[in-house]
Amino acid sequence: MLKSRMLLFGLVSMFITICTSGFARMSYGILMPFMKDSLSLTYKQAGMLGTSTALGYLGMVLFVGIMTSKWGSKRLIIIGTFFVAAGLMYLYVVNDFLTSLIGMVVLGVGTAFVYTPMINLLVGWFPQNRGVMIGFAISGMGLGTLISSMLVPHFTSWFADDGWRYLWLLFGILSIAMGIIGAKTLEDAPNSENQRDTGGVSIVQDVYFHKGVLLVGFMYGLLGFAYLIPQSFLFSYIMESGMNRHSAGQIMALGGLMSIVSGPLWGAISDKIGRKRALLINLFIAGISILIPIFLPVLSCFFISQFLWGLTFIGMLSLSQALSTEQIDEFYAPIALGYVTIFFGVGQILGPGLGGIIIDRFGSIPAALWLCFGLIAAAFLLGTRLAKAEIREWQNVKEHSS
Repeated sequence: MLKSRMLLFGLVSMFITICTSGFARMSYGILMPFMKDSLSLTYKQAGMLGTSTALGYLGMVLFVGIMTSKWGSKRLIIIGTFFVAAGLMYLYVVNDFLTSLIGMVVLGVGTAFVYTPMINLLVGWFPQNRGVMIGFAISGMGLGTLISSMLVPHFTSWFADDGWRYLWLLFGILSIAMGIIGAKTLEDAPNSENQRDTGGVSIVQDVYFHKGVLLVGFMYGLLGFAYLIPQSFLFSYIMESGMNRHSAGQIMALGGLMSIVSGPLWGAISDKIGRKRALLINLFIAGISILIPIFLPVLSCFFISQFLWGLTFIGMLSLSQALSTEQIDEFYAPIALGYVTIFFGVGQILGPGLGGIIIDRFGSIPAALWLCFGLIAAAFLLGTRLAKAEIREWQNVKEHSS
C-alpha cells in the first residue's frame, strides 16, 4: 500500500510540477527569444519578465509556508495549479511588455501556492524517503523543459510569429487537467490533521534564526540567483553562436531529458551518502558545466554542457530543500522550507534581471554565465560549512535503520 501510494503521489506531483514549475517557469527561457522579437523587447525587459515571476513567487511564499502548517497542503496545491493555468492562458493574449509583466507575476504567485505545499505533503507521507520523493517531484521542472524544447521548433514553424502564444495556451489547458487530477488523487498526510499552534515567538526562535536554516537559506539563495541565468539566456547564446533553432532546441531538450533523472538520482544518492556530500559533488559538476560553453561555444560542447547541467541543476535544488526540512523539528518543516525559499526567491529576482543588464552592458551572454559560475562556487563554499547538520542527519539515518 505504501509503495503504491509513493508511486501515485510521485507521478501526480511530478506532472503538477511539470505544469507549475516546468511550463510556468522553466519554459520561459526557451520561449523568450520569440516573445522578445514578437513584442520588440530588449534583453533588459526580457530579463525583467523572468524577474517579475520571481517577485510574484517571493511575495507569497512565506505566507504559503505558514498557511500550509495551518490548513494542509492539498488545498493550496490545487488553488495554485488553477492560478498558474489562468496565468498561462492569459499570456496567449498579451501584446506588450506591461501586459506580459502581469501574466508573469500571476505565474509566480500560482507557483508559490504549489511548491512548498507539495514538498510538505510528500515529506509528511514519506519521511524516510524524502530525498527520492522530493527529487521525483521536482524532476517535473526538467520534464517541462524537455517538452517545451521539443515543441518550440514545431510551433514556431506551424504558427510563425504566434507559435509562442499557442504554446502558452496549450500549457494552460494541460495545467487545468492536472489540477483536476490532483484534486482527485492527492491527500494530506495523516499527521497534518492535528497541527499545533505555531506561535510567533517559537517560529522566530526555532526557524528564522536557526543557524542551520539560515546557512541553507543563504546557499539556496545563491543557487536561486544562479540557475535561472542559463535557463533564461543559454538558448539565445546557442543561436548566437551559429546554431539554428532546431539544434538549439535539441541541446536544450537534452538538458531537460537529463534533469528528469537529476532529482531522483541525487535524492537517492543523498539518502545513501548524506545530503552535504551529495550536494558538494553536485555543485562541482554544475560549475564545470557552466564553464564549458564559455570557453568552447561549439555544438559538441553545448551538448556536453547541457548534459551535465541537466544532470545536476534539479538535484541541487531538491537537495537544498531536503536539507532545510532536516535542520529543525519536523512540525516546522513547511515553515522552514517556505522561509529558505524566500532566499531562493530573492536570488531568482536578481538572476534574470541582472543577467539581462550584464548582457546589454557588455554585449556578451558569456558575461552572465561567468556570474552564474561565481554564484555556484560561492554556494559550494557555504556547503562545506554544513558539518553540524550532516552529523545530525547521519544520526537520524542510524536511528531509522536500527
